[in-house]
Amino acid sequence: MKQDEPNSNINISNDLLNQIIKSRNLTSLNLQTNLEMLPDEKLFANIDKVENRMRIALFENEPMVIFGHDDPDGITSTYILYNFLNSCGYQKHCYYIPNRNLEPHGIQDGFIEFVRQNDYRLIVTVDNGIVSKEGVKNLNAMGCEVIITDHHIVQPDMLPPAFTIMNPQLPECPYPFKQLAGVGVVLMLIRYLGQLWNHPVEPASYFWTAVGSIADKVPMIGLNRILVRYVLEHFDEVQDETVTFLLRNYNRINTMSDIFSFLQYTSHLIANGREPNGQHTAMRFILQLSDAKARLFEDLESQKNKWESELNRIFKFMDTLATDFVGNWFVYYDDEDVIPYTLLGTAATYVVSKLHIPAIILKYNNGVTVCEGRCGEDFNIMDAFTHCKKHLAQFGGHPRAAGFTMKPEHYDAFLECFNSFLQKNYHPSKQEILSYDAEVCPKDLNWDNWKKLEILLPWGQLNPEPSFLIRNTSRVEITRYVSLDNSGMDLPNKGKGDALVMWKAPNLVKVLSWQQKIDE
Repeated sequence: MKQDEPNSNINISNDLLNQIIKSRNLTSLNLQTNLEMLPDEKLFANIDKVENRMRIALFENEPMVIFGHDDPDGITSTYILYNFLNSCGYQKHCYYIPNRNLEPHGIQDGFIEFVRQNDYRLIVTVDNGIVSKEGVKNLNAMGCEVIITDHHIVQPDMLPPAFTIMNPQLPECPYPFKQLAGVGVVLMLIRYLGQLWNHPVEPASYFWTAVGSIADKVPMIGLNRILVRYVLEHFDEVQDETVTFLLRNYNRINTMSDIFSFLQYTSHLIANGREPNGQHTAMRFILQLSDAKARLFEDLESQKNKWESELNRIFKFMDTLATDFVGNWFVYYDDEDVIPYTLLGTAATYVVSKLHIPAIILKYNNGVTVCEGRCGEDFNIMDAFTHCKKHLAQFGGHPRAAGFTMKPEHYDAFLECFNSFLQKNYHPSKQEILSYDAEVCPKDLNWDNWKKLEILLPWGQLNPEPSFLIRNTSRVEITRYVSLDNSGMDLPNKGKGDALVMWKAPNLVKVLSWQQKIDE
């Protein structure tokens, strides 16, 4: 992207799409997407062992439990594997969705007791498991075999003693794309199983993979872009009964942007629904075929509305903490219980978007201290947690988003370790450099141009919505063509200046920065 400095060579009459493609160093190959471009699933380390063990379980009708995760990536991962096995005629498989409000992340005592009571001997984890060393040990001691499918960063010295592990992050894994969501890993698994078992993968599996991938905020490049783009371009072909049900209760879909918004809506809907005893309202809703589906949908909608209201409350609270904040990183311990555990990561992400510095938020929950950390492209939060691992009970995640649990009495030692690591290893730029894709006039923010830019969908990490510099403009001039997103800066009612904006929707921009003209 261009840097925020004057460039007299800019020709704003050039085609806007071509300017963005050039500024992002994209080629026609980057924009091409079809499923034939996916690498051979056999490149996944250990996928043959996964297939062999699951085939034996299928043919012998062996009891199996899919151990998922309670976020949209985990829900969609659980569903597409459960549904694929259903379609193969498997009769003795079930799922278990843990509830983070009741137990920490990963394989915990509640699930182990569930396995013991029901005498399961085969467990397949999805979107988790790679940091559950003790949990897998305990299951092994009960005579269980554990297959781990995951996508989180691998800590080689902490690998669980599983029957086998399928994770693109494994050092020995030659699969070329490492940034799949958990549901993306599961999709590659069922594609591989489908090939060897001569059984088709239901088209809706791609829809749910897109939903989980968008929700997990994986980079929208490479395979993630291919998978989501496939759904955008073949939307009518990837619908199941749940999708058609949701569409009946959704606004009319006319454009590719509408489809992308629908995918985002679905991810928000199934982010709710945590229940005890391994159940989850979203899973029951997706699987339900009777009239009860409508009641479950109403329940999820109600929870989503409460969740969105809660988000607004938390964002306002975080604004009070971020206003006038001074420091190179942000640490907040929620000892007043303002932020629900399930929204710690969201709150940390909000701080990063506001302050552009690493942020960790901690609180006491169910007998332990829990933490979620987030950061921008200029830091690796997992490196910091790894450095301080002697103080932690369990940790894991990705370079930009990670979390941990620890004993409360270790807080001071951890904080000293964390601060020391950042002092040595985090060196923020003294002057923030703002980037943008092109210079435009307010009148360029029109439907015709937006329609052309839909070829760049899906938006996400490493492929954000277009950002533009509008020089010598005003609030009145910009709002003549688009509305201002409340999550961005406000603009003064009078005067002119240079505005950096992100184009969020055909009629909506988020103001990222504003430089008032001095002579105003």
